[in-house]
Amino acid sequence: MKKSILIAVAFLLMCVQGFAQKQVTVTHNVNLRPNPSTQEAPIAVVSKGSQVTLLESAATKGFKHVRTSDGKEGWISATSISAGGQGLKAASGKGQRHKLVRKPQQQEIEPLPATGNNTIMAARASHACAQDLASCSENGCSPADSTHAIANQHKRATPSGSGAGTVLTFDDFAALQQQADDLVGEGKELSADDRAKLSGMTVSGGSVAEGDLVSVVGYLVGTPHPNTGESVNCNLRGVDNNDFHIPISSDPANSDFQGIVVEMIPQGRPAEWNIANLTQVENNQQLVMISGGLFYDNLHHVNSDASHPKGGQPHRFSLFEVHPITQFMVCTKQDNSCDPTQPGDWVALGGGSQ
Repeated sequence: MKKSILIAVAFLLMCVQGFAQKQVTVTHNVNLRPNPSTQEAPIAVVSKGSQVTLLESAATKGFKHVRTSDGKEGWISATSISAGGQGLKAASGKGQRHKLVRKPQQQEIEPLPATGNNTIMAARASHACAQDLASCSENGCSPADSTHAIANQHKRATPSGSGAGTVLTFDDFAALQQQADDLVGEGKELSADDRAKLSGMTVSGGSVAEGDLVSVVGYLVGTPHPNTGESVNCNLRGVDNNDFHIPISSDPANSDFQGIVVEMIPQGRPAEWNIANLTQVENNQQLVMISGGLFYDNLHHVNSDASHPKGGQPHRFSLFEVHPITQFMVCTKQDNSCDPTQPGDWVALGGGSQ
């Protein structure tokens, strides 16, 4: 009996050690930090294409514990590694291809506003509160000046400014989530004063606030899909009346757990901004540049651990979104070497050179 127990323990230790030696590929230049935070200066910069050893399975605050090839141990953004050790794929359209219209693998559940009678609110949520999208106010189905109405207003507010605004990296989105956790938290209603705290947040290019015009460059992952009736759109049903939920990440080999969410709203949405075109871009593994307003989806929780997913919560490592999207550009180069500062490198979604 003792011998059997010893063999079982030894086997378990071998499994743990086997995982600890897993090699993964860094998909873009990333800082190696002394702890899972952006608060302290980095130890080093790990170059794109480098192999690092994954020391722990789960991410901590959006970071992975790794060892570099030269023996340095530290933490890097979980979005900066490719799970299969394959790095970036060529944008050839080969490999797994998705149907142009797919059902999402999980349904996002819109949390109900805080109320003493959620049964009544649940009943109301099943019915449209406007005849059509044109008559749906910026408050959606929420009472004016309520915390939920304020969030709805932010979801539909077009940011001021032109061009790309502040270009954010995926590391910036991880850093913004850490700052938001300290400033306002997750999964709760936020007043106007609370949302005002989401300003002066530090990113690699300076500072940003909720509502600012920002851009992000990455790849579509997961399943782009229309939502199924939200307060912001007066609980109206149908593809034409709902936001498009689009997961993006730093590598086309990543899952949506390793990405963030950007959303196209239905008000004034161009015909070319459709699920079929989005899925085609994902199939082609084309680099995209997405611009719009920075929005904090405060009523949800971060859901970045694929081994322990949270039901009803969108898969993502940060609750910050680009929402609403005001510009969606697709890289025209086969090697995805498009420069965000060079307009000639890009074409609008659905454009002829796509």
